[in-house]
Amino acid sequence: MNAFSSPPPPSPEAEALRLEIRDFLKTTLADRRPVEKAESWTGMDADFSREIGQRGWNGMTWPKQHGGHERSSLERYVVLEEMLAAGAPVALHWIADRQSGPLILRVGTDEQKKILPKIAAGEAFFCIGMSEPDVGSDLASVRTHAAKVQGGYLVNGTKVWTSFAHNRTT
Repeated sequence: MNAFSSPPPPSPEAEALRLEIRDFLKTTLADRRPVEKAESWTGMDADFSREIGQRGWNGMTWPKQHGGHERSSLERYVVLEEMLAAGAPVALHWIADRQSGPLILRVGTDEQKKILPKIAAGEAFFCIGMSEPDVGSDLASVRTHAAKVQGGYLVNGTKVWTSFAHNRTT
């Protein structure tokens, strides 16, 4: 099992970034009420997500050719840590940046990878449908399956919900 036995070594870049994001969040979130900050993981603000993208805080570790910034995992962690600590509204860009984008980067087709710069820019948002009756979001136990058919795939199964699928953001 891989685990940290001690904190990672200090990084001047990460600490400078920490101060930069704290200043940004202090100003940007100044008018948010405490109840809004408490909804950080479910808070949605398309303008905020785009601003994060413009600052290079989405797709941080991705290659530049896909809209990324080739920064360290520690720097990415610092940004996420500070956003959650401050109660930033991360729900719109969260799934695309931390789940869908890395998966597309790793196994996506060239056509699918064209969406990565939009994710990094905070302009593309994703939802994922994982939860099923009797298994929740345990992906090892899902029963929904896709069978290849002429012209595409036929998907059979039941989903309980797809987080944020009902939201449309422009």
